[in-house]
Amino acid sequence: MGALHFLDVGCADASVIITDTATFLIDCQDIGKYRRLLPASMTIKALFLTHQHSDHYSGLEYLRDNGYKIEYLIYSPYERRRGDTSITLDEWNEFNNHREYFEGKGTKSYKPYKQESFDKPWWEPAGLKFWMLGPKKSTATSEARKLHDACLVFRADMGTRKCLFTGDASDANLEGVAEINHICDDILHASHHGSIEGANPAFVKKCNAKWTIISTASGTYPNVPHPTAIQRYKENSSEGIWRTDVDGSGQVAF
Repeated sequence: MGALHFLDVGCADASVIITDTATFLIDCQDIGKYRRLLPASMTIKALFLTHQHSDHYSGLEYLRDNGYKIEYLIYSPYERRRGDTSITLDEWNEFNNHREYFEGKGTKSYKPYKQESFDKPWWEPAGLKFWMLGPKKSTATSEARKLHDACLVFRADMGTRKCLFTGDASDANLEGVAEINHICDDILHASHHGSIEGANPAFVKKCNAKWTIISTASGTYPNVPHPTAIQRYKENSSEGIWRTDVDGSGQVAF
């Protein structure tokens, strides 16, 4: 039916889901380097941007400059405040410039919070099921909020496979996700490039992961990936971990 590609883009994030009829992006750093995975139709069914940091949205410039159409843009519901240190004003403005450009070309935008009920998926396009597991609205809108508290956390069900995408979700964000049963049970795309923030022990254990994918690069930030976080993922991933800085890009058929 298709494949999930998780890409080696350094200490950043980009994944591609390809089905028989549609292409989905989850974050898009350096997506131009992997243009072979992009559709010949030049139409992306949906781009999920977990949050508005440039190492997750920067590929929007490539898609814009090369004439790609995005049918749906699904992104963090975060609201930046004056003096916010969790995201620079330049990043905030750059992202919104790209968003407004694509909306002007017909892209439909959504800023979801954790879905209220899990009786059915949040969205079911092209034979896939997407479940919006975070952020909780109360966490994403608290007075003490930072951008990673409002990072999208969602699971894609792809045939017999599942992948839980966490972006750079904070521990506070993931605590809300861990309240849900059966959040993963297959592939965990680890938060925040293997840093200790986002490797919440209760959350990691609750995932019951077979594989943990860590999109990372050593030396970009101090203590990323963090040895304690890596050990937690190893201990709680029944089949192993995959690090893009060690193992390169990879794919999972479904």
